[in-house]
Amino acid sequence: MVKQINWSPLAKEELRNLLLSSLQKHGNKEQGKVIYSLFQNALHRITLNPFIGQATEADNIRYITPHPDYTLFYRHSLLKIEVLVFWNNSHKAGKIKTILKENPKC
Repeated sequence: MVKQINWSPLAKEELRNLLLSSLQKHGNKEQGKVIYSLFQNALHRITLNPFIGQATEADNIRYITPHPDYTLFYRHSLLKIEVLVFWNNSHKAGKIKTILKENPKC
């Protein structure tokens, strides 16, 4: 049974910003399509086996790095996968805890 994927508002905004910045940086949509495809493949693998990601200190939150520059944080339950944050790995690592605390819907 394939699980439903829900996106937090923060994750949607980060993905949108990623695709827009890729378009501005490269002048075409190809790089954005490649990164988006990597994320989609990672999400598909997560729906098949939610334990594929590394566990975090937070309960039931895991992460996977589908691209060297980005990490995807998610929470899973029996029926769904919740995409919490797309993290740009160039940001400071400690900031992710603050973001998750400030955005309880994540």
